[in-house]
Formats: sequence, structure tokens, C-alpha cells
Amino acid sequence: MPVANGVSGAFGRTLANGVEAIVLPVPHTRAVSIYLASRIGSGSEGAEHTGVTHFVEHMLFRDRSGQPAQISIAIERLGGQINAATELEITSVTAKVPVESWEKALRLLSEMVHAPTMDDREIEKERLVILDELAMLEDLPEEVARRALMSQLWPQHPFGREIAGTVATVRELARDDLVERAQHMFSGVNTVVAVAGSIDPLLGLNVVEKEFDRLSSGPRQEYPGFHGESRDADEPILIGKDAEQAYFSIGGFVPGRRDPRRYAIDLLAAVLGAGFGARLVQELRERRGLTYDIGADIVQAGQHAALIIEGSTDPGRLLDALGVVLGQFEDMAMAGIADDEVERARAYVVGALVRALEDSAVVAAWHAREVVLEPDACGPSDLIDRVTAITTEEVNLAARSIFMQGWPSIVVSGPSQDIARISGRMRV
Repeated sequence: MPVANGVSGAFGRTLANGVEAIVLPVPHTRAVSIYLASRIGSGSEGAEHTGVTHFVEHMLFRDRSGQPAQISIAIERLGGQINAATELEITSVTAKVPVESWEKALRLLSEMVHAPTMDDREIEKERLVILDELAMLEDLPEEVARRALMSQLWPQHPFGREIAGTVATVRELARDDLVERAQHMFSGVNTVVAVAGSIDPLLGLNVVEKEFDRLSSGPRQEYPGFHGESRDADEPILIGKDAEQAYFSIGGFVPGRRDPRRYAIDLLAAVLGAGFGARLVQELRERRGLTYDIGADIVQAGQHAALIIEGSTDPGRLLDALGVVLGQFEDMAMAGIADDEVERARAYVVGALVRALEDSAVVAAWHAREVVLEPDACGPSDLIDRVTAITTEEVNLAARSIFMQGWPSIVVSGPSQDIARISGRMRV
């Protein structure tokens, strides 16, 4: 059997219609996980169709019987659970069931994407659900800050828009829009199916082929280009919300997934905000008591990536907290990062991956996402080798190249009266 993407222990097959099938034996578990991925996420939507991919994801769960939650209940009757998610460059449906039920579960997922229910009455029900979801997101100041930062980094581009859409676009999306999008999302060349568990690889590949060889091939998804990694940061954005805390999102562009410096950037993000030993956790929480929660993450989107720091604090101490974060950027660029900081971050990143891969759901998701998202797909062992090879000097070079004056964009969402009071005092 062919090895999937050159990864030891992963068995793959490309079906005649372009579907990529991957089976990953995980002998120590009695659960089987399925990760069904579309190469199409919200990042390829036109402005007038913002939210259509997310709407289709919701409609996948609408059964033709008209009875609520029949697909989810069917999976639960198999002893499993099911979920789905829309992201910028991928849409996924995931299920995890006992090993004896995995073929039935795969058949249910296949039926979901082959011909999703697009009954007018069901569409209107789901439209109301999504409008409620949008209202809920608008009530969360941390989501408001995150959304505004993405819009500031990727202006006038689908990567910078709310994945769930806007009230206006969700209200206007028609049945034809949903049907066309669904057919494109789950055409053969845009579909990847990964199955992980204690199953025979050849049997697994044959079952996936039987269930998914009916999909039409279709055109491969392309994403609109974007050129913005060198632009200067804008003035801070301050958004008044009904909240007790001030929530901040700070971020800017860093080398993306096609850049060899990406693994140094990953370690830099971990030095900043991953685990209790991270700089921002130590400086803001442990030493100064300025925040309960602070972290750093990398968002990948097309050819670009952004390093984003998110946290919250008492509005009266917001400027102090922001000053500490910006001060750490300057300190990393000027004074550098010590070997022991890099080694702690490396151990944390590698250990988190090793622990996560004990779960068959993570194994399936990992390999499917590598196929969909990565220009140079690799297995976990290869990734660990790449991270292990990064030197402290490479991390310091990354910090010096990124944390220049004016690098970060800043968004704050919090109590209106406090936002108004500090607005004149905030500058990048």
C-alpha cells in the first residue's frame, strides 16, 4: 500500500475523482476517528457571499426527515460524537465512534456531503440559528477584539472577515448560493478523508473509496492573493462594549508556512505565550498580577501568517498591561532570548504534540490538515526534527526582524467609559 505523503505509518490512496483517502493505524485505542476535510474555507468567499461556507457547514446536519438533529442522534446511537468547523482555509466534519461502528459512521458522513439537505424550510431555520450565533459573538468583547484585529491585518480580504458572515449577508444568502458552494466544497479534488484507529489499512482505504467514489471531481479551490506583510501598523482601535474587563488583541505579520523561518517563529511564539514559563505569563500574571489569562498564537492564512497576543485586564490597568507586552517585544529584539527560554519553549511545543497524538482524533486531524494546508506535508516525527533543529540564534534573528518599531496592530474592546477615558493616551 502507498504511504501517504511519505509519512511512515500513514497509508494513502488518491481516488479516481481526486479524493485523498488516508488511513492511520492506532492499535492502542478502541475508538476510531474520522476527519472529513474540504479544502474550501471562508477565505475564498466573495464579499457578497460572506458566511456561505459556514452556512453550508450548518446545513450538512439538516436531515431530509425534517426531524431536528437526526444526523447527530444517529452518530450518538452508534456510541459516538460528531462536530464540524469552518476555518479560513478548511472546513471539516469530525466523528469519533467505537471501532465496531466506524463504517456506519463513515457512511453517515458520506451521505451528509454527497447531497446535503437544502430544503427551503430547513434553510430558514438554520438562518435563524446563525443570526443568533452572530448576535452571541457580538456580545463577546474578546471576539469583537479578535475580529477587528483580523480585519485590520487583512483589510478588504476574506481572511479578515467574520467566518460566520454578517447579519446582512446571512439574510441575503439564497438556496442556489448554498447548493453551488456545497457542490464545490465537496467535489473530489477538494475532499480529504482521514481515518485513525485500530483498523486494517487496506480495509479502511477500500471502505473510504466505496463511500466517496461517487463525488464529482470538480475544480481545485484557489484563494485570492494578498500583499500586506510590510505595511505599517495602524492607530490602535478602541471598541466600547458592556464588559467588566478590557480585552486586547495585539498582532502583526510574521513569515508564513512557506518560509523556512516558520519553525523559529513557532518557538518565538511559545517563548512569549505558551505555558506558565512563557515571558508574558511570567511578567503580566505572576510578577505584576495584571491579567488572569494571556497567550500568544500563530494564525496562518494563505502565504501569510500573523503572531497574535490576546489577553484581558482591569480597564484601569490596561495601559500598564499593554506597556509590558510592547516592552517584551523591544526587549526580545534588543537584548535577545536566552538559551534556557528557547529550550523550555521547545520542550513545551514538542511535549504538547506528543501528548495530543495519544488521541486518534488528533492523529486523523493532523494528517488531513497536513494534506490540505501544508505546501510540504510531513509527519509528527519530521515536525519534531525540524523544531529540534532550530537554534537560539535563529529565534533571536526572527525576533529582531519582526519586533521593529510600529510592528503590532492593537485592538481593545471593553467598557465604553474606560475606553473613552484612555483613548487619548494610547499610541503604538
